[in-house]
Amino acid sequence: MKNYIGLQFIARWKLLWATPLLGTEGQAGDPPRNKTTLVTMIRNEKTILETFCAHVLSLFDRIILVDHLSSDGSREYIKLLSEKYPNIECYFFDEPGYYQSELMTWVAKNLVDQKMSGWVFFLDADEFLPFKSKEEFDHKLSGLDSFPVISMPWLNLVPLDMESGEVVNRVFLKPPKASRHPKIAFQPNRIFPTDYFIAQGNHALFLGTRSSKVKFPARDSFPIYHLPIRTKQQLRDKILYGVESYQRMGRDRRGKNGSHWDEIHRIMEATSLTNELMAGIASQYSDTLNPPYEKSFDELREAGYRELQMEISFLHPLASFADIASEQEEKITVEGTDSLREIRTQTLKRRIDFDRSTHSMQMIEGTAPRDLQLPTLVSPTPQP
Repeated sequence: MKNYIGLQFIARWKLLWATPLLGTEGQAGDPPRNKTTLVTMIRNEKTILETFCAHVLSLFDRIILVDHLSSDGSREYIKLLSEKYPNIECYFFDEPGYYQSELMTWVAKNLVDQKMSGWVFFLDADEFLPFKSKEEFDHKLSGLDSFPVISMPWLNLVPLDMESGEVVNRVFLKPPKASRHPKIAFQPNRIFPTDYFIAQGNHALFLGTRSSKVKFPARDSFPIYHLPIRTKQQLRDKILYGVESYQRMGRDRRGKNGSHWDEIHRIMEATSLTNELMAGIASQYSDTLNPPYEKSFDELREAGYRELQMEISFLHPLASFADIASEQEEKITVEGTDSLREIRTQTLKRRIDFDRSTHSMQMIEGTAPRDLQLPTLVSPTPQP
């Protein structure tokens, strides 16, 4: 039976790779530009979220942001952005466990038209595409139209400035080769049949079910600038959130998912977090960490790392974290003292609910349940 299933998938692959190519023969004129959709899951990304949103707003036609229990103002920020930009949608996922694979698959299948001619990307807030304009981005994708799935390897950048956390106009060390861990993007209308799912971490697309699956082949395309480590506090928060979320999954946790966060957590618990340790972790991110864990900038340069200043596209956003408090104060002044609770409740009207017993999801359009712990609204830190 397993061999039969494998043969069926191989036949489907051949059909999928052949059909787009055959379909373009004999057509005159330039094909219409495919639309681009971004899906992003975020949690407490205040230190980089404004920069990330400024980047993706300049590239994507549609942006779907899903907040996962943020308490630093990220939840309120994406809600504010969605009110100012018609191409941004925000949703809220309040399941404590790290069910990223299930969530991204559900969003791709239920919020994106499966017959749509265009690309669906899955980026985290610390990932940036190496394009200076939307025109350059669209042109690159037009050359990849005949491929259902593309693969984008990480370039794990090491910041020379590990204090500010700034990304724009900052210098990083770029590795001599890309990571073996890629992210994927795909074209829904090129995937047949529709029994597919997105892997944890958005690293692959599989055909079939989780118990009987085959990895869909992905075409190599372009790298992603990955900034997983920027400051000491950011790294501590990132690892603690990740470790806790996987622990909350209990028996649902699969294999070695998230094991790199467990490993980094053990190392941080056993030693002091220095710039050299951060550089060493960044240079081996998502791989098995081999001692000595510390790496100096000079050691990385000797290993082939070169300085890089990201030249990427940005669109100045119409909102900042500083605007959150003023927007809320204005609503409270106009609507009365009960408005703060109402603002919190409204942020959960587009909530994606997850049933662990059936591993199914559905959209909840009503208000938050009474026993749900609503996030604390955080006043923004004044910017220098």
